[in-house]
Amino acid sequence: MTTSRDTATFWIEPDLHSMECLRATYIQHHFAPHAHAEFVIGVIETGAQRVRYRGGHEIMPERSLCVINPGELHTGHAATSAGWSYSTIYPDPSLLVDVASQIKGKLCGVPNCGQLVNFDYELADEFKYLHRALFSGMASRLARQSLLLQFLARLVTRHFDIQPPSELPIANRRSILRTRDYLQEHFGEQVALEELARLANLSPFHFARSFTRFIGISPHAYQLQIRIREAKLLLASGMPIAQVAVSTGFADQSHLANRFKAVCGITPRQYLKVSKKLQEFPDS
Repeated sequence: MTTSRDTATFWIEPDLHSMECLRATYIQHHFAPHAHAEFVIGVIETGAQRVRYRGGHEIMPERSLCVINPGELHTGHAATSAGWSYSTIYPDPSLLVDVASQIKGKLCGVPNCGQLVNFDYELADEFKYLHRALFSGMASRLARQSLLLQFLARLVTRHFDIQPPSELPIANRRSILRTRDYLQEHFGEQVALEELARLANLSPFHFARSFTRFIGISPHAYQLQIRIREAKLLLASGMPIAQVAVSTGFADQSHLANRFKAVCGITPRQYLKVSKKLQEFPDS
């Protein structure tokens, strides 16, 4: 490690389904329990990260290839005093569905990676090559798209369980989609589980299980992702951070900053700088 403080570089790839990317070193930072609507795929470059995941604790050591499925609750902090450095991408589940469906030759559901930590050094090196190409900003659009799809195809083939699309009774499916739309429309409000269950005409327990099974993420985590997504849009529009916090249902600017960094690994202010750069140099 050559640094004694936390550093993070975040950017968005407009040509890759607006995929978010991160390259960071964390020594002091602790990720609070959170989940992502996207996949988290990365490689530990140096050091090690300790993660609470699926009811236990795991260590992500140097050179390991790590995958977190959408909706999986997790934390993260340094495993040693030296911290850790890593490179990550956050592809949308629809992209992995497309890859899995192409591999199987038929429509598939969201694939699932059974292991958080994968000691596939060949694929880890391939990911590092992909991430360097993205980070450099020098690779062509065709190169970036080709490298990403090639890596994802190999990752899904080697480490993912490919399942058929999730099946729910049509009535339940419609009710879940109705509640999903309701959360999108009322993301800034304090919505109760019982309220959503009534809207779906299901018991709270049955609703929560059905929502998570069909959408791939719990109602609470989905609401947080919508709030974070809307906060990004408002930040990019130039709205002051304090006003963004109120508009998206957070208690105040500090609450937004804490939840934003817990999910994204960067602060709203850092995200604002990236958004401004994209607006100034849309083809960069």
